[in-house]
Amino acid sequence: MKIIKIIGILIAIILVGFAGLLTYVKIGLPNIPLEKNLKVEVTPTRLERGKYLANHVSVCMDCHSTRVRDKFAMPLQEGTFAKGGEEFNEDLGFPGKYYSKNLTPSNLGSWSDAEIFRAIYLYW
Repeated sequence: MKIIKIIGILIAIILVGFAGLLTYVKIGLPNIPLEKNLKVEVTPTRLERGKYLANHVSVCMDCHSTRVRDKFAMPLQEGTFAKGGEEFNEDLGFPGKYYSKNLTPSNLGSWSDAEIFRAIYLYW
């Protein structure tokens, strides 16, 4: 009888936790609509700002480029800038194998400005 009571309490805790998670996802996370007509004007100033953000603030390229793991500080490998494919596995503390996506213009070429904006905005 005591085991049934303990199991009931554990199930109740799990259900309350799951309900809390769903509530957080619905209320706490931003709902970013996809603006279909968004067009970002490409200017030299914006390109430089984007390079600065991607390389120094957000450090996107640290994961989306291949690293030379046998050198000190694991510098980025020449010619792999934003190509993706870097493996993150159990050796690095990840539960499984994950590969970074290709962020080069050839891969994002079919994305609209709105889709790129939404992906970056949701990340931050």
